[in-house]
Parts: sequence; C-alpha cells; structure tokens
Amino acid sequence: MKKITVKKLIAMTLSVALSASMLAGCGGSQSAESTASGTTSKEEGAAIAEAVEADPSSVSGHIEVGGWPSGDDGFEAAMAGFNEIYPNIEVELVFTDTTAHHQALQTALTAGSGAPDVAMVEGAYISQYRDSSALCDLNTLGAADLKNDFVEFKWDQATSSDGRKLVAIPWDLGPTLYYYRTDVFAECGLPTDPDEVAELMSTWEGVLQVAEAVSIPGERWLLPSAAYPYQWMFINRDYYDEKLNLNLEREGDLECLQACLDIRNNGWDMNVDMWSAEAYAAYSAGTCVSVAAGSWFSGFLKTDIDPDGAGHWGAASLPGGLPSTNWGGSFLVIPEQSQNKEAAWAFIKYMLATTEGQNAMFKAVDYFPAYTPAWDAAPELYTKGDDYFGGQAPNALAAQIAAEVPVVNNTIMDTTAEGYLYSSFNAGAEAGETPEQIRERLGKDITAACAELKEQQIQTLKDAGAWEE
Repeated sequence: MKKITVKKLIAMTLSVALSASMLAGCGGSQSAESTASGTTSKEEGAAIAEAVEADPSSVSGHIEVGGWPSGDDGFEAAMAGFNEIYPNIEVELVFTDTTAHHQALQTALTAGSGAPDVAMVEGAYISQYRDSSALCDLNTLGAADLKNDFVEFKWDQATSSDGRKLVAIPWDLGPTLYYYRTDVFAECGLPTDPDEVAELMSTWEGVLQVAEAVSIPGERWLLPSAAYPYQWMFINRDYYDEKLNLNLEREGDLECLQACLDIRNNGWDMNVDMWSAEAYAAYSAGTCVSVAAGSWFSGFLKTDIDPDGAGHWGAASLPGGLPSTNWGGSFLVIPEQSQNKEAAWAFIKYMLATTEGQNAMFKAVDYFPAYTPAWDAAPELYTKGDDYFGGQAPNALAAQIAAEVPVVNNTIMDTTAEGYLYSSFNAGAEAGETPEQIRERLGKDITAACAELKEQQIQTLKDAGAWEE
C-alpha cells in the first residue's frame, strides 16, 4: 500500500475563502468557531491516546495533512520512520501557499466541514486559534505530559487564555538570524566571520558603516527595505502587554529609526518587500546584500532563493545590539471535525514529539525544532559547520538564541500591527518626518486599525475568565 500521496493545490476558489484581511480581522473563539457539535471528551481523548501508544499497528485509515511548503518536504523526509511504526495509516499532503492555506482552514472551521485532519498553523496566526472550540484540546490526548520537552514560549503561544486548553503542538522556532553575502562583504573589505560581523554591526553607527561600504545606489543595496531594522525590534510580535496596552517605546528605538531613515535617504535599500520576486532575484545575484529572518530562512536560501549560492552566505546575530528574538515558526492542530483523530494524533506525536521525526525534518528543511530533546539526540545537526554557509554553523547560533527568547504576550492584533511597521514608516519617511513623528504616526495607525480587534480580544479574554477591568 502506498502510504503517502501529495496533492499540490495550485489554485484556490477564493469565493469560499476569506480574504487575508478578513482572516487577520477574526480573533479568538469568534475566528475559529466550528458548527460541528461536540468536542473531544477526556474519556474519548484517553482512549485515543491509549490506542496510539499501546498498539500502533491497530491505528489505521486515511488522513489529510494541510499546510504550505516547505513543510511537505519535511514530512516526506520523516515519512519512512512514521510508516514503520504506523504501517496502516495513509497520509495525503494537501499543500498550497501560506495565505491560501490559512484562508481555506478558516473557512472550513467556520463551516464545520472540509478541514484536513491535521493542519499547520503559522506563528502569526496562532493567537487567533488558541481559544477556539473548533480545534481539539490536545490535553485530552495527553499532550500535557509533553510540556517540559518543548520550548516554553512556543508552548505558551498554543495554550488557551485561561491556561486550561492546548490547541496546538509547536513544530519549529524561528531564532532570528542576520543573513549576509560573505562574497560582497569580502569584496568591500569587511569581515566575513559571523562574530566579527556581529561586533562591527553591534551599533547603528556600525550598521550604517556597512551599508555605505556595500551599497552602490541603483545597483546594490544593503537591505530590501529600510523599514526592516525597525521591524526586527518587534519581530516576536510583542506589541501589547497583558493589559493590551500598545508598547512601541523600546530601548534604542529612536536611534534605530534614524538609522532606517539614513539608509532610505542614501539609497541603501531597494525599497521592496523582502518576499518579492525582485528581492529574491537580488539575494541570488548578490545585489541585495543582507536580510534578517528566522533560521528557517536557511532552507529557503538553499532550496528556493539561491540554490547555487553555497559559500556566498553567512549568518550572524541581529545587528544594532538587538536582543535574541524569534520570528514565526509553525504548529500542528487537529480540527474537532476530523473523523480520524487517532491517526491524526499519531502523526503529530511522531513528527513533533520524537527525536527521529523532528531531526529528519530539520535535516531536510531547516525547521528548528521546538522539541528540545531533538537538540541533544543529534548534536552534529546543531553544531556541525554547514557547507552552504562556508563552514559556518548557523544552527549552533540559532540554538543559543532559542534558549534566550522570553515568553511574550501575543494577541489577535499582532498581524495587523506588523503591517503598519512598513506602511507607517514608508509614509513618514516620504513626508520627511523625524523618528519621534514616525513612532507617533505608527501608534495612531495601529490604534485605529486594531480598535475593533482589541474589543474582540478583550471579549475573548472575558469569556475565558482571564480579563480584569
């Protein structure tokens, strides 16, 4: 029996999917409320957990797993090990782009049918689902026993507001790294060793020094957009405190904004989105010299952006003296509407809560495991030099960063707030505003755009008994 089939969805019927803005505008229990009746009881969950553990060969059937690339490559890399333990489960991967996947998932959860048995959820969206009754409470399946094996801040993101439910198991982290073209740095007389690069760029003055050295206005640029260094300050999406006060004032934020303005005014950025075709082409050509992202970006470089770039890239800690932080990462959930929760839970447990599953996927796609036993089980994956990075070891740096990332307060407003980091900066820069004026503009823009979302978030917290006036 063929254990895995792959369905690549090239187009989605948008008439049955919510727009990205609508999805970002839905929160808490309202965003992911299923019309399906009932939820998995403790007794049902215990029976599922026992079946998965006691007799894996008895767990059978077909499940769909939905997500976005390169998650499918990760699952395929670990599928042989999964099939060995669970020979009677057939897995179909239904993968499309990130936005379309979340649109379709949202629509299916709202309708009460049509969702995959297991679904990936990107870190930007997890706060919209953490209080949802449309997703199985994985604690009923015994997930609570796994808590100490996962990085704390990721487990916290998947836990309901009242602390009672767990709607997702963390897959990976995004320890944030600064990626740079070592060949261009060397050409310009700059250091290429990651520690030396980090030291040189540890101040905003040093960042500007590098920007000037590598940039040829109109031909070569330091960054895709000058807004990104400011975005790095908020990259873990910690815009609001527990009282939902917007917190934009950060140590060194005005110095950072001034550096961003200097980069823009000197023509040292492309003024394009980092995910655009123009940026991708420039990374590969060496005309956009650097970008920062979660460590999963290593896999993007190797497979999608610059597969011929081995030896041309390095990875260091974030510039500007910014602290260790995280960008993104993904989770796996089981919708309550799934008709085969046994097989779904078996899939999640093997892929995310075994060292074999996690490390097979990590080796294939650079998704840094949130499951900490994986780090010790195959230390060579985390410490060995990487030929693509000229013998540097980005994973060792990522492990160090991952251990230092604090728990933060994520909300359903975060994705909307994140978008204004770019638009408000660009508008302020175009208007010739000062850093103080740009920060003030950003605060007004986020407050206005998130007013309704904030009320939804407060109501969700009230419903969970986790809000005090």
